[in-house]
Amino acid sequence: MKKRRWIYIPIIIFLIGFFYTMLIYNGVWFKFIDGLKSLSIIGYFLWLIFAFYLTLTLHELGHFIAFYVQHIKLRAIYLTMFVFYKDSKRWHFTIKPKLWVLFGGLVVPDLGDIKDEEAFQQVKNKFGRSLIVAPIVTISVLAISIITFLLVLIFGSNAHVLGIISINTLYITLLSTLYIYTFRLSNPMFYGDFVAYKKMKIDETFQLAQITQYTMFSLDESEETNRFLWSKSKDIITKNPISTQLFYVMILTNYLDGILKMNYERDVDIDKKLQHINLTALCKTEQGLSLAYDICYYEYLKKNPEGAFKKFELIQKRVGKKLDEKMVTYLKNKSAHIMHLEDHSKFLENKDNFYIGNAWIFEALMDPYEMLEAYHKELPYVEYSCPVDLSDKEEQKSDLA
Repeated sequence: MKKRRWIYIPIIIFLIGFFYTMLIYNGVWFKFIDGLKSLSIIGYFLWLIFAFYLTLTLHELGHFIAFYVQHIKLRAIYLTMFVFYKDSKRWHFTIKPKLWVLFGGLVVPDLGDIKDEEAFQQVKNKFGRSLIVAPIVTISVLAISIITFLLVLIFGSNAHVLGIISINTLYITLLSTLYIYTFRLSNPMFYGDFVAYKKMKIDETFQLAQITQYTMFSLDESEETNRFLWSKSKDIITKNPISTQLFYVMILTNYLDGILKMNYERDVDIDKKLQHINLTALCKTEQGLSLAYDICYYEYLKKNPEGAFKKFELIQKRVGKKLDEKMVTYLKNKSAHIMHLEDHSKFLENKDNFYIGNAWIFEALMDPYEMLEAYHKELPYVEYSCPVDLSDKEEQKSDLA
């Protein structure tokens, strides 16, 4: 079939020529051209901005309203640099120009308490539906725009109005087509809405990683929720092969956090799995490097300082050269400090030394520096010594005497 796709090219050319001829014959084409000529150059630019924010806002509102009607609370909606966010009392608005680098929007839900499997499944289903609603909104807006344009083109008489409708339809069509294209894209760091929706239905690792990630934005932290999600992380790690894939890494991180920060009990089977994880592969990515150091802390907390220090040394040799230098230095110094290898108190007192990664995006919702400071606490000291048996030497000395 792929070899015959060229057949469609002459068909498309014929259809374009046919409709173009019909438009000229009926005088509609000249109305269209006159409408475009009625707009100024600045007008073209301003209407592009309008079309961009219209399509973006409606798309994000699709996510937002879908969460809302399913009784999921909301924490924020981002529209490039414009941020609407909620604290414990009310909604606020702020402008953060550096968010332009996102060139898009974001909706942050407050998933609330997830204390058992039934609640988890409900949240998962609601999250999935919220993912798919926004693409439906985008496709609907595209269809409505094209229909409106055709009606105005055929029945309208005001050239300026026709020009505005025409240029907006063109922009909306181009932007919506771009959005629809991205819905199907994915890579280790990005999942389009269609891909994320499918994974939210069938991939339990993806489900848990996403839901666990968003619980950090809940206004009311729940110990029961933390415990349940930790227990679910443990179950997934136990029944799946060890991996350095992003979402598996996120789940492993959640499991280790439960032990390191909340003193949850260790699992013997997972202990064995962690001994076989590929530290070299972990050290090539940001999330993986952070997990590699967590494994060092884990070994140290198990009163195995020798294993912890050996892994620490291995990490220094395997760190990916493409990783951010500030991140590498921060994680190294922090790790050496909390495992009592070196004193980096001064370094960790200066927030300019912290590496927050992409967490700056959520500064309106949380303080990333305060969050990191909670992870600077030194682990309980474990003596690292090598016993030496001098009994034979002492006996030899006494014999010589």
